[in-house]
Amino acid sequence: MKKQIYSRITLMIILVTLTFFIKSCDTSSDNEDLSKSEQGKASREASTVVVDWYDLQLQMIIKANPAISPILLNRAFGYIGIGLYESVRPGISKSVSLSEKLFEMPTMPDKENNNGYAWGVSANAALARLITNFYPEAVVTLNKQRIDSLEAAYNDSSSPSVQSEVFQRSQEFGRAIADAIIAWSKTDNSNLSNAAYVPPVFSGSWQPTPPAFANGLSPYFGNTRPFLEQNQQLLAPAFIYAYSEDPASDFYKMEKGMYDLSLALTVEQKNIASYWNDFGVGIGYTPPGHSISILTQILKNQETDLGKAATAYAKTGIALNDAAITCWKSKYTYNLLRPVTYIKKVIDPNWMPFLGTPAHPEYPAAHAYITGAFMQAMTGLFGENFSFTDHTYQSKFGGPRTYPSFNAAADECGQSRRYGGIHNPPSIETGLTLGRQIGLDINHIELVKTQ
Repeated sequence: MKKQIYSRITLMIILVTLTFFIKSCDTSSDNEDLSKSEQGKASREASTVVVDWYDLQLQMIIKANPAISPILLNRAFGYIGIGLYESVRPGISKSVSLSEKLFEMPTMPDKENNNGYAWGVSANAALARLITNFYPEAVVTLNKQRIDSLEAAYNDSSSPSVQSEVFQRSQEFGRAIADAIIAWSKTDNSNLSNAAYVPPVFSGSWQPTPPAFANGLSPYFGNTRPFLEQNQQLLAPAFIYAYSEDPASDFYKMEKGMYDLSLALTVEQKNIASYWNDFGVGIGYTPPGHSISILTQILKNQETDLGKAATAYAKTGIALNDAAITCWKSKYTYNLLRPVTYIKKVIDPNWMPFLGTPAHPEYPAAHAYITGAFMQAMTGLFGENFSFTDHTYQSKFGGPRTYPSFNAAADECGQSRRYGGIHNPPSIETGLTLGRQIGLDINHIELVKTQ
């Protein structure tokens, strides 16, 4: 009997000792290296740090005065999204670097073998550096305290602590990725200025439009290197109708249809035009900002993990950038005049559109083109019939607005430019078609190894 009691006591002591030993080992691992292999850990980290950085960008955009060029923002969101993805990529199981997929993208810095990383720390460091670089200097200066405060807040609340080797290693990795992305961006031949640009003159050619009569926005941007090599050659087909001022011509009938619609706009049509106007300067988030706002809302609602959020911002950023490049290449190839120019000359000299006309040629429609690409990329990420409600402008302009799919939102965005009096149907249709083509190509980028 005594033997049995002693045996049970001995067994209990062994079990308690073993449990304590295992727990001690786990605690030691968490305190320093997290683990010797961090593969797959980004799927177990929250995306909060990333979402907060994109929320900050949206606030920077809407408060900027003058408004930040949407062309600059399309490019910025592209490089920032790619840098974010690369900063957490080693923590995404079976992931592939975008340097294997994108045109002339160099190999990115690699993580140290057999050492632990905290991927939220890496993302925080990368985003702080990337945003500081890709936004206009005046905007960064105005928001410097907010940028520094957000980075510091996540560093101060970090687990592991800022004194740990894991933190230092992760921060250095994020900054190294950001520096590599910034260096790569300087080789893309991007030119956002319109210095020395003289619009060509021919029958039906684009002219600066009222009220500002500004010169063409970023006429050289179409020469920028895209992220997907095939987009170097992408060009819209010639406009469907030959220019004519003859009332019997298709071109005249198209413009007359625009004029007649403008005189009978419903409240709903005006709301749609205003909702997608995205003007900036306290009124809107600019077209690319509106798109990023939609993605950010969905990531919050779904409580998406860090790896999936980084992938989503990267793919949609690629869509925004490449759509902007190819759209601008087509715009300044064809240099088609805006409806306000035609209608004031041929139909009604006192006519003005419901929305202000942007300072670039009419064909193809940029908002439809770029938003079409973005929404097609969103379809690849979240599904064909993903219903969502857009709260970007809350109760303004008849919002919030609910859509049965991302492509339905793109369709409404395209129609908004017709209601606004700034784009004709053929330009909208071509924009949506070519934008979706770009989005489909992005959806085919496999970032996870199948074997």
